[in-house]
Amino acid sequence: MFIPSQGFRHAATLLLTNSARAIPVDAPPEATRAALERLAHELVALADDMRTSAEASDWLIAELTTTIEQLPQSFDRAAAKAAGAAVLARVAARTPENEHRDLFLIYVPEDRLPIAAPLAIELSKRRVSVAFADYEVATAEQFSAALAHGLAHHRGGVVLFTKAFARAEWPHLPPVSDRLQILRQPYVPSLAAELSEWVQRLRVSEL
Repeated sequence: MFIPSQGFRHAATLLLTNSARAIPVDAPPEATRAALERLAHELVALADDMRTSAEASDWLIAELTTTIEQLPQSFDRAAAKAAGAAVLARVAARTPENEHRDLFLIYVPEDRLPIAAPLAIELSKRRVSVAFADYEVATAEQFSAALAHGLAHHRGGVVLFTKAFARAEWPHLPPVSDRLQILRQPYVPSLAAELSEWVQRLRVSEL
């Protein structure tokens, strides 16, 4: 079976684990199945954001199947597996490279797994589309190119100005604007909610 990149496996496993834990042990069968179907859609969005290969579909189906088998809730597992597999089959249909997204995240390589990927997952749960696989930067030139490309193709942008980002000592940061935020605070779960509200305002401003 095709094995996706380590970064994608980590992000997908994190999403699977957290979503499974969020399902109450005493959840009714229909609620459990609905939660698993939402999880399958979130995995498709993650695969699209990280531009994983179409072959990752089988790996995702296998991982979701394992997750379903390990759940303690009482529900129709066969039906849940079939529904999840049907959704995850869409991974084979790749998203166009420049599809308009709500947000793009610019970050340095050290922050992909601990910050950028978890933030993108939390945003996707709030129905915020995120582009971040192409916005990992390691030089000032890459940063400038990523910023220009992101602002040209997406609704808004976020620069994750962490300690790792600051260590790069790049000449300067762009000014904050209606479409760009510089996040200097540590990553916390509430950050996704704040960014989701900002995206809603950006959407309204386009009407």
